[in-house]
Amino acid sequence: MGPMEAPTRRTRQRSTRFCGADNRPPGLWQCLATAGLAALFLALVPELVLANGGTLRVANVEMGGYRVSVFTDPTPVRPDTLDLSVLVTRAEDGRLAEGVRVHVRVAPVEGPGAAREWEATREWADDPRYHAAKFSLGEPGPWEFLVAVEGPEGQGETSFQLRAREWGLLANPVILLLLSLLPLAGFAWWLLRDGGENPV
Repeated sequence: MGPMEAPTRRTRQRSTRFCGADNRPPGLWQCLATAGLAALFLALVPELVLANGGTLRVANVEMGGYRVSVFTDPTPVRPDTLDLSVLVTRAEDGRLAEGVRVHVRVAPVEGPGAAREWEATREWADDPRYHAAKFSLGEPGPWEFLVAVEGPEGQGETSFQLRAREWGLLANPVILLLLSLLPLAGFAWWLLRDGGENPV
């Protein structure tokens, strides 16, 4: 009977795939990578980039000597509450326009409902640079919005359509954000698992 062989020991070491020249712990690099990916993701979601609490609907439309942009909030549009904000600047130098009046007119695209009109003022705006109107559409479905601006340097109007939807689980932007982050969470889990102890 030959000599007994010494038992083979299996050593374990941490993966250095994500380590730099300074040999920082892999966990730190994984956290930095995950945080960077999360920041990039959030920067690329346009619906989350809000101005005066709204989503851009009309951008830099020329009306006389003015440029007009229109925002709405919330997104998706709900029939029970809507905040419409209008930013009016001078086309000549981009400064805020003074002495202008802004009116908002809404009408259902389908059905016999009557059109309604409000004046948008800076008193209603969360940001004093904007003119805002807060109102209720009343019914789900497609709606036409008309925004008219009048001031010493000219006047004009622009229109667009939006569909109001009842508030549901998948219409909640927080739920949508969490669902959209699931792939990122899975990738982060894979990084952490892959950076653990691996047998050699």
